[in-house]
Amino acid sequence: MHHYCFAPHCSVDASLQRCNCSKLLHHNDTDAWVVACSILDFSYYAQLQIHMTETLEALQTTLDVFHANKDILKELAIREHFNIPKLHQLTHYVQSIMLLGTADGFNTELPERLHIDFAKEAYRATNKRDYEEQMTLWLQRQEAVFLRAAYLDWLAQHPLLPAGHAEPRSFDPGFDSDSDSKSEETEAASPNTTSSLVTSKEVTHILAKAPAHPHQSVEKIVTAHGATDFLPALQTFLQKNLPQTTGVVPGVHDRFDVYHQAVIVAPPDRRVGDAPKQWHVRARPEVVASGWRSGCPGRFDMALISDTPWSSGLRTLDDVRVAQVRVIFTLPRQFGTYSRALAYIEWFTPFRLPDPSSQLLQVSRSTRHLRRNAAVIHVDEIVRPCHLIPKMGQSVDTMLRSGNAYEVASDFYFNEFIDGKMFGVSVINSL
Repeated sequence: MHHYCFAPHCSVDASLQRCNCSKLLHHNDTDAWVVACSILDFSYYAQLQIHMTETLEALQTTLDVFHANKDILKELAIREHFNIPKLHQLTHYVQSIMLLGTADGFNTELPERLHIDFAKEAYRATNKRDYEEQMTLWLQRQEAVFLRAAYLDWLAQHPLLPAGHAEPRSFDPGFDSDSDSKSEETEAASPNTTSSLVTSKEVTHILAKAPAHPHQSVEKIVTAHGATDFLPALQTFLQKNLPQTTGVVPGVHDRFDVYHQAVIVAPPDRRVGDAPKQWHVRARPEVVASGWRSGCPGRFDMALISDTPWSSGLRTLDDVRVAQVRVIFTLPRQFGTYSRALAYIEWFTPFRLPDPSSQLLQVSRSTRHLRRNAAVIHVDEIVRPCHLIPKMGQSVDTMLRSGNAYEVASDFYFNEFIDGKMFGVSVINSL
């Protein structure tokens, strides 16, 4: 097994980190979905910062699949031809990575930006006749103005001293390098709790210092958050985790501090990036427009849940399960001093076999006694947010809207393309 690495400080282009495949999933032609998936797979494989022989083989395979099925785009009148230079460049990726290292240090931003400065702006400055000579002269003058301005800026920061006077120079015996220490000064100047979380190798769950809705009533939680079985689920949780409070039964008169979101900070996955990943898991009820205040639809995110407190990076989907987070809250004092935050969730079924056409994992709403299967868990058992695509078949439900898709549909596809880390867990780890 061979490893191909490149400079660890280079960043991954984030333009392909999110995509919605629902329209393609509902298209009747399976070949169109195969083409889309193959080019998405290629994009994610190409962004890896660490390559092995297996990932390079997968990179080439996805490109071969794309070329074998791309003619469907002509049949659907999406493309007339594929004579695209960037599409041809894809054929050289594997060889370039083996010779020069991973592609995470390269992008097209620099030549695209220079095209604006050296071509578009220069052409606009001409009279559109014999423009090549005018563009060259304009660029020469622009460079001269730039150099003069840079010199004047430097002169303003370093005023000239009288003759015979030398500028005093400080000497630091501990500094004998010409390397830039700006990043070190920045770190030393702004120590805070965030820096310790960034360097941590464990997953950290963070709540706001103050709840968005302190002392929220049970009735409000049930109606605003749709947490219909809040009290029964909480009572089951207390019996399992706080048996010493068996004499204290949660009731409709209890009040809870409710939060809008939990922030999850995960250590970096070296295959897709060097920076820690930060996710927001939201459980925010709808805000009705009132006067000058605009309304806001409710948002109850899907998340992957573990059976135990989650403290390490996600490596496989075998030990997690999908659930929808409805409420994030803490226990009031009558239940004792319990420091761990809680979440009311609605379970989905375990992952089923991939769909034959899309090869995406499938899940459905989990029910018990004809009601949604709900539970109360610890917030630190939430691994990360995830994304589901409603499964609608050949026709689209007329009741379906962007804000109620999770409520109307019952069967879903698990979207493995939502970001690079999820793609790594779902696809790369299975190689």
